[in-house]
Amino acid sequence: MFPIDIDFSRLREVFTYNPEAPMIFSSGIFLWLFAAFMVVYVLLRHKYTARILFVTLFSYYFYYKSSGTYFFLLAIVTVGDFVFARLMDRTDNKYGRKAWVMLSLSLNLGLLCYFKYTNFLGGVIASLMGGQFTALDIFLPVGISFFTFQSLSYTIDVYRRDIKPLTNLLDYAFYVSFFPQLVAGPIVRARDFIPQIRKPLYVSQEMFGRGIFLIVAGLFKKAVISDYISINFVERILITLRFIQV
Repeated sequence: MFPIDIDFSRLREVFTYNPEAPMIFSSGIFLWLFAAFMVVYVLLRHKYTARILFVTLFSYYFYYKSSGTYFFLLAIVTVGDFVFARLMDRTDNKYGRKAWVMLSLSLNLGLLCYFKYTNFLGGVIASLMGGQFTALDIFLPVGISFFTFQSLSYTIDVYRRDIKPLTNLLDYAFYVSFFPQLVAGPIVRARDFIPQIRKPLYVSQEMFGRGIFLIVAGLFKKAVISDYISINFVERILITLRFIQV
């Protein structure tokens, strides 16, 4: 028998966040993990709850590999808006419903403004007041604009009575964290996405072939066209401009 030599350091890299090399869709590790993901997903295609749980856990894993421990923001937004929507549905009072949707707005926009606009607003206010502002060391979580607005669209749809609120937190976590559009969009409205969650899975050969084509085309555009232009044109122009300014 041949001894099995396991490189635990490489294995550890798969399950830990590396800020120097966050996971992106075009990375080699993601392609291997996605292939494994598809195998498990097909095996669970007739087990609705297990399938939704698996995709949700994979989505959280993907976000952890992209932004580290900031995946807790995704959980806060998910649980908060799920509860707000449930409480909103239980009251017919106009002002009570407005209060719950305002709490949802405060949660989502508050997180977004803190992580994305604190330093910008601080600099603007300081310049207007004639003072100086020292930028804070605030990490910008990947995709925070997308998942906050996507979750917010759900509570707004519930407020407008366009949809009924979900009764299963897992279904809502699946909607908010769905990894194909979690970090780069597009924002999907709740009334369009949620009705599809528990539908029987059906994929024709034409749909499968079309999906593979779009994945390969997207990878080609990112790895070959976009990265080439960025390295050989954009970065060189920016470096030249900095040199001229100096």
